[in-house]
Amino acid sequence: MINNEYRFFEQFDGGFDIGCAIFKTKDKRYVSGSLVYTEYIYGDQSFVISVDVEGEIQWDEDRNEGILVLKGTAYEIIEGDPDIDYCLDERIAEIGQSLFLEGKIEGRSIDDQNLEGRFVLRNCSDYPN
Repeated sequence: MINNEYRFFEQFDGGFDIGCAIFKTKDKRYVSGSLVYTEYIYGDQSFVISVDVEGEIQWDEDRNEGILVLKGTAYEIIEGDPDIDYCLDERIAEIGQSLFLEGKIEGRSIDDQNLEGRFVLRNCSDYPN
């Protein structure tokens, strides 16, 4: 269902993230993948991070829409201070017509420190090479 590559953007109180995501769906319900992005924190050094995620799609057949719940399971700092103490996020998004018509997933995130954000994933097939 959401097997694909997406462009990723997230805005939160202290900054924003820009990068990409790759997801693989198993049995139409379980999702795994990774987010690789640059995190820009206002007044601080940016860094590049890779976050492994897994979760599930809770689908309502009658309404033809559902909820995607992804949790970060591990991370690696690719570029920047290797001693960054990063808090893994949980990301929750409604999926339905906007995914099918616009190739877009929108949702919210919250980390272990209760820092909330809003994110958008756009299907990469919508962009020219």
